[in-house]
Amino acid sequence: MIKRVAYIALLLFVIYPASAQKLMWDIDFLGYFDNREYNTALTSDKTLFGVRISPEVGVEFADSHRLMAGASWVQPFGAEVKESKITPTLYYRYAKRGFSMTFGLFPRTQLIEKLPSYLQYDSIAICRPNIAGALFQYQAKRGYAEVYIDWTQMQTKMRREAFMVLASGRWTPKIFILGGYFNMNHLARSSKRVVGEAVMDHISISPYVGADLTSLAPKLDTLSLRVGYYVGIERHRGTGEKHIPNGPLVEFNVAWKYLGLDNTFYYGGDMFPFYGQFAAQMYQGDPFYRSDKWYNQTDVNIYFYRNSFVNCSAKLSFHILPNSFNFQQQLAVRFNLNETIWKDKELRKSRPYLREIY
Repeated sequence: MIKRVAYIALLLFVIYPASAQKLMWDIDFLGYFDNREYNTALTSDKTLFGVRISPEVGVEFADSHRLMAGASWVQPFGAEVKESKITPTLYYRYAKRGFSMTFGLFPRTQLIEKLPSYLQYDSIAICRPNIAGALFQYQAKRGYAEVYIDWTQMQTKMRREAFMVLASGRWTPKIFILGGYFNMNHLARSSKRVVGEAVMDHISISPYVGADLTSLAPKLDTLSLRVGYYVGIERHRGTGEKHIPNGPLVEFNVAWKYLGLDNTFYYGGDMFPFYGQFAAQMYQGDPFYRSDKWYNQTDVNIYFYRNSFVNCSAKLSFHILPNSFNFQQQLAVRFNLNETIWKDKELRKSRPYLREIY
């Protein structure tokens, strides 16, 4: 696989001088430490500790069309090199006048906003950095809309077909926020047609309203509140078993200089009722949302250093369930640099803070 990526990168270098177009490159480094001291049957306690590097190289045509190739290497500490995971990166991207689309194997850092944890588990963000499929986005001054399909498993005699579709959007008229998420995870059969194997559906919609009060509190970097409602539809087509978990979601965010506080509260049924059977094949979210009553997550963020291409931060997470208290500590160092930031000093100063991975 490494030879294939190297061949594609070499081909792009050959194309570049012949076409006299712009050479593009990007390198993303992540160092992560995630210690989970959990006291619940919903998910296991463990420690994730390692590094990830994701270089890309390619060409850009007519300032709108881009072809990129590379790889993402995840190396856990204490593991042999053969136990590491290398994922190819290969995609075409078009971007012009607020609209963009990507097709291929591309990093999920291309998403406009980080997904909430009930849609994307933090370990998936680390160990599965690429989306395999297509992404469509539109971004304007007061909001955005994006939708993507991620083909997570190809059908074989031993492996079931699986894919997900996720759409999100946000509109911010003045201080108000209107938005939501739609998610569908589809788990089909394997081609061998195993007895008892049936198609599974996980569909959810979670609209929200809120307010961004940052402009009313100039001494703060962030002050926002969102109130939403989650509705899920879970269906086992083989047995006819159905579940409709639903309940309110309340999110509060505040940040001041080097400190931040994020709190999410969910009151409702188990979002992932078939998790015990299919786990991440069907669900990409945090297993804490399997709580059948309520769940509260409080994150204390500490920003040691951050600018347009470096973000070094720590997070203390408190996961509170009806019958247990769980503590998580995370440390992440992310470095991202590309040809544009490298050349343009003014852009480095004006570009927003580099987004953390969690």
